[in-house]
Amino acid sequence: MDHDYGYDLEEAIKREGLSKSDIQALRSPPIEGVPLDITDKLLACFLNACKKNVQETRKVIKIYYQDRREAPELFDNRDPLNPKIQQCFQNQDYFFLPPTPSGHSIIFHRLSNPKASNYHFDEAVKTYFMLIETCMYHQGPCPGLICLFDMNNVGLSHLLRVKIGTIRKFFHYLQEGLPAKLKAIHVLNAVSFFDKVLYIIKPFMNAEILNMLFLYPSNSSLEKLYDEWIPRSCLPSDYGGELKSVAELHQEHLKTYQSLRPYFLAEERLRKGDGKLIEEASNKMKSLDID
Repeated sequence: MDHDYGYDLEEAIKREGLSKSDIQALRSPPIEGVPLDITDKLLACFLNACKKNVQETRKVIKIYYQDRREAPELFDNRDPLNPKIQQCFQNQDYFFLPPTPSGHSIIFHRLSNPKASNYHFDEAVKTYFMLIETCMYHQGPCPGLICLFDMNNVGLSHLLRVKIGTIRKFFHYLQEGLPAKLKAIHVLNAVSFFDKVLYIIKPFMNAEILNMLFLYPSNSSLEKLYDEWIPRSCLPSDYGGELKSVAELHQEHLKTYQSLRPYFLAEERLRKGDGKLIEEASNKMKSLDID
C-alpha cells in the first residue's frame, strides 16, 4: 500500500511494548472521519504516543484527521515535486537525524537563506509537517520526538510573514493530533528578540510544551545538549557533531522526500476519498445500536 509507513511493524511492536489486540481495538467501532483503510503502522504510532491508552488514542486519531480536513493549506498538495515545496527546499533545510541512544527521534530545521521574501509561512509549515511524517515513515513509534531548530538566519522581517491562524493550527496539531509524543524543543542560536517570537506563539502553547523549550543563544555552550539530550554522534558537524554538514544532510534527504512521493499522493487520496464510507459505516453502527 502506497499510503503505508515503511518501518518494520513487528520490530516496533516488540521494541515499544505495544499490543496487537490494542491496535485492532482502535478499528472497532469505526471512528467517524477516519479512513477505513488506516494502516496498523499508523495506528501503532498513535497508540504509542498515547501511552497505550486505547480510548485516548481514538480521540487523538479523530483530531488528527479533523485538523487535516480543516487546514488544507497545510496538508493538501504535498507532492514533493510541487514548485512551492521545492522552493522551501531551496531556501530551508529539513531532515531527520539518527535516533538518540534512548530511541528518541530528532527532526532538524533551519533557514538556509536569510532573505525574508523567500520565506512563505504556510508552505514552510506544510513542509515541516512533511518532515515529521517522513521521519515517522522510516523510524516508526518512538519514546519521544525532539525538535531541533537553528534560528541563525531568522530576522525580525520574518515575523511579519507569520500568520496567526496558521500558528494556531500548527500548535493544535502538534499538541493534540500528532501521532508522536513531543519530548523537547531545542532552539539553537536563539535570537535576541526571541521574547517577541514567544509573544506571538505563547498564547497557543500549553504549559507542558513551554516546559519543553530549551534555548541556546549564539556562541553558548552545547555541552548540556550533548550530555542530556542529543550526543555528538547524532548531530551535524556544524554543531560539533560527528555527522556530515547540514548542507550535505539536507541534499541527501531531498532524495528521501522524492522517494516518498507515492506515499504523500496516496495519503491525500485516501484521506479525501473515504470520508463518505466512514460516515456511512458510523451511521450503520448507530442504527444497529438503536435497533
